[in-house]
Amino acid sequence: MSSSSLEAVESPRILVCQHGSRHRYSIPRMLEDEEVLTALYTDSSGVSWIGKFMRYIGGPLRLTDRLDRWNIQGIPGEKIYSSDLPHISDVFGRLFFSKRSPIERFQKRHQVLSKRMKKWGLQDSNIVYSMYHENLDFIRYAKEQGGTSVVDVFISPCTEKIMEQETALFPDWADSADKGASGLLSKMWDETASLADLLICPSEWVAEGVAACSPHAVDKIRIVPYGCSLNYRNQVNKPVPGRILFAGRDPLRKGLPYLAQAASALKLDGLSDIDIRIAGQMSEEVVKHPLCKDLNFLGQLNQSEMEMEYLAADMLVLPALSEGFAGVVAEAIGAGCPVIVTKEAGSPVHDGREGLIVPSRDTEALTAAIRRMFLDRNLRQHCSTECLKQIPFYSEKMWRKRLIKVFEECNCPMTPTAEEQDKSSV
Repeated sequence: MSSSSLEAVESPRILVCQHGSRHRYSIPRMLEDEEVLTALYTDSSGVSWIGKFMRYIGGPLRLTDRLDRWNIQGIPGEKIYSSDLPHISDVFGRLFFSKRSPIERFQKRHQVLSKRMKKWGLQDSNIVYSMYHENLDFIRYAKEQGGTSVVDVFISPCTEKIMEQETALFPDWADSADKGASGLLSKMWDETASLADLLICPSEWVAEGVAACSPHAVDKIRIVPYGCSLNYRNQVNKPVPGRILFAGRDPLRKGLPYLAQAASALKLDGLSDIDIRIAGQMSEEVVKHPLCKDLNFLGQLNQSEMEMEYLAADMLVLPALSEGFAGVVAEAIGAGCPVIVTKEAGSPVHDGREGLIVPSRDTEALTAAIRRMFLDRNLRQHCSTECLKQIPFYSEKMWRKRLIKVFEECNCPMTPTAEEQDKSSV
């Protein structure tokens, strides 16, 4: 076999399918930089009709920062296929099918986009890169065409079971119950694990979840930690002592009840200088919950405001019960801000290096870790210095190298294009 023929067989050509602007479209952009991206299939974005309209009215409505996430950069326009049909279908469903549960609406959105994707075709790709249990109809179609399926498992498949247990402990913290969600999600995951040729996990925690839920899929697991896209423009964390940051919009899954309990315990200890700041949109029920009386809710912050919080925080605390790879942890480390996390946060943090690791659901241990980081300024400075040393690991350059290495190992089958067939016959 000639070298050109070998290249035709093994060279990846990747079609990325994703809903929303996860990682600000970093994955397809990195693949484009490596010249292996054939197309990006997505729902409403900055190039769709709804996206263009929302960007037009975004300024007067003060939505510019949020809509900037829809802006797809670094990918040629001819490779972007963006459809508003899932959004339109969702609005229609909420109006006329109000009894559909959130997970049923999720499934419907993906069925609508999958139908559209089938019309767009495979774009001469040999690998379809999708996320978790999204677009299953299209993945099934791609497999029937002989394609290779690579799935980004961005959160542990055990999360729903964990949250069922947590909801029983804190029933007044949970959103309206999504009856039947666990069963349907489990079914969707089982099909995902079966269809996938590779399961990309951003952390050991997610890999453990895949192994627990789908032992038959262990050989498909590849661990590829994400990176961080925030750029602090050479600014470094200058902490306000006692200013503690929590960031996220899913309070129960991210362990906010335990942080709220720790805040009250620290106040009883006489540590009045501690200001625990909660960044992210929260329901009124959470904000006004008696357990949260010692928390400082900031509401939803834009990107520049979050950067300022990271640069001023004494520490980031995320006592999560299940994450994939907590982006806020990477963003804090990038600023030189020490972190206190659980292993379930999914971040490659070493205890005593970038911060401290505590057991999940352990208020006493969490309280002790915060107290220690606050009072031991030498430890705090050591962790800050170590955070800055880890910045290269979280860079997009290193993330791209980790990702491309997996695709190079795929050795995926494909049908060469007519142009490639001509080259290999010369």
